[in-house]
Amino acid sequence: MTEKARSLFRKGVIETILYLGEAKKAGYYEIYKQGFVVSRQTFADLLKMLENEGLVDREVVDDRPPRVNYSLSLKGMKVNELIKSLIEVL
Repeated sequence: MTEKARSLFRKGVIETILYLGEAKKAGYYEIYKQGFVVSRQTFADLLKMLENEGLVDREVVDDRPPRVNYSLSLKGMKVNELIKSLIEVL
């Protein structure tokens, strides 16, 4: 199995992709409170990995306090559809 495939099956990755597919856009804490992973550091690493793989777009909102919104990229939307198709088969 390739490293990219392994990263897709890390705890919380599929759940985060499916959540963002439904929510369209969500902040860090909104996604974190869904309980996909236990520690904040693990979750932060997961979001950075998804961003580095091109599955998630990160938008910094210039507000008080500053916020970050996450959404699926085009590639992430394709992966989301594939995951949903697999779930239907099961």
